[in-house]
Amino acid sequence: MKMQERKKNSKFRNENCCKNKKPDTMKAMISLLICLTLLSTVSFGQKKVYFDNNWLNVEKSEATYYSLIYPIKGGKYQVKDYTISGELLSETEYSRIANEIVWERLYEEGFHDLAIEDGKCIEYYPNGNRKRMFTYEKGKQEGNVRLWDEDGKLFRDFVASKHIANGLYLEYYQNGKASLSVNFKNDTLNGPAAYYHSNGKVSQRGNFKNGKKVGKWTYWSDRGELTGKESYQKSFFIEGPDIQIAFPKGNWCLTDQFKEEEIMHFLFARNGESQNLISGVTPNCILSMEYIGADQKLLDYSSYKRRRLTVDIHKVIAKEQELFSLENSMGYLGSYSDDQKKKHTVIVFHTIQNEIGVEMIMDIREEDYESLKKEAVQILRSIKK
Repeated sequence: MKMQERKKNSKFRNENCCKNKKPDTMKAMISLLICLTLLSTVSFGQKKVYFDNNWLNVEKSEATYYSLIYPIKGGKYQVKDYTISGELLSETEYSRIANEIVWERLYEEGFHDLAIEDGKCIEYYPNGNRKRMFTYEKGKQEGNVRLWDEDGKLFRDFVASKHIANGLYLEYYQNGKASLSVNFKNDTLNGPAAYYHSNGKVSQRGNFKNGKKVGKWTYWSDRGELTGKESYQKSFFIEGPDIQIAFPKGNWCLTDQFKEEEIMHFLFARNGESQNLISGVTPNCILSMEYIGADQKLLDYSSYKRRRLTVDIHKVIAKEQELFSLENSMGYLGSYSDDQKKKHTVIVFHTIQNEIGVEMIMDIREEDYESLKKEAVQILRSIKK
C-alpha cells in the first residue's frame, strides 16, 4: 500500500508540475517518464541466475556463467546465457509447461517438466559472431539449421525435422561457393547429389538411396573435363550367356568395361565404403567373357584359365555349400602376395553358358577379407541365369 501511495503522490506532483512547464519541456518530461516506465517493467520481468562449470545453480561469487530470462510475446521466455565476464553464448526461447518455472534448474535433468525449448535458438562464438542458428518446436529441431565459422562465414545449411536432417543439405567453401548439395530423408542420404570444386564447377553428380550410391555417377575435373563414370546397380546382366550377378547396392559399382582381343572385361570396385577397410585398398572384381564354342568342357576351360593366374588355389568352393547354384560352374579360393609383399585373398569362379566362357576374379586384401566375407558370399550366391 505504501508503494502505491508513493506512486500516486509522485504522479500528482508530476501533473501539477507539468501544468507550469513549456510544451518542449513537457514533451521531454513525458519521454523520460515513458523510458523510466519501460525500464522499470523490463527490470521487473527479468530474472538472473548463476551457474558453475557444470551449469548447476550457485551463488554469484562461485559462478562461471549466468543466464538472463526475459518474458516475451506469446507467453514465452527468452533465455540468454553469458560467461561471468559478459560474453554472450546463446539465446533460446522457451514455452511454459508447469505453472511455476524454477529457472535455477534450467540445465538439470527433468527441467523439461517445467518448460521446453520452443522458438529460435542462436549460439555465439567468443568474438560475438553467430555460431549456429535453428528453431525448436516443442523441444525438437525443425526447419533451417545454419552454421558459421568464427570469421562469420556460412559453411553448413540444412533442413531438420525432429532433431534429424530431412531435406536439402548444403555445405560451403571458405570463398562462399557451395562444396556439396545433397538430400536427406530421416538422417540418411536419399535423392540427387552434387559435389563441387572450390571454383564452383561440378566435381561429381549422381543419386543416393538409403545412404548408398545408386545409378550412374559422373565425375569432372576442376576445369570441367569429364574424368570418369560409375554405374551402381544391384544386378548386372551379361548379354551373351544371360548370367545375372548382383552386387551389394551402393558399395560395388561398375567402373570400367573394355575389350581385349576377343575377350570382354567388366571391372567392378567396392568404392562405397572402402575408407572403412583396414588396409585402405579398394577390393575389386573383374568379370571376363569370351566365345569358346560348344566343344570345350568346363574342366578344361577352368584349368586353362587357372594356369594364367599367379594364384595359389587352396580349395574348391563346393556347390553343396550353396555358395553358387549356376549349373556348369566351378569356384575356387586362393591367395597371392602383391609387389609390397601384402597377402590377398582371391575368389575365382568359372562357368560356361551358351558357348561363352565366363571368369570372375574377386581380389581382396587378406586383412579385409573377414569383414567383406558376407558380401563375397552374397555375390557368389547371386550368380544365376
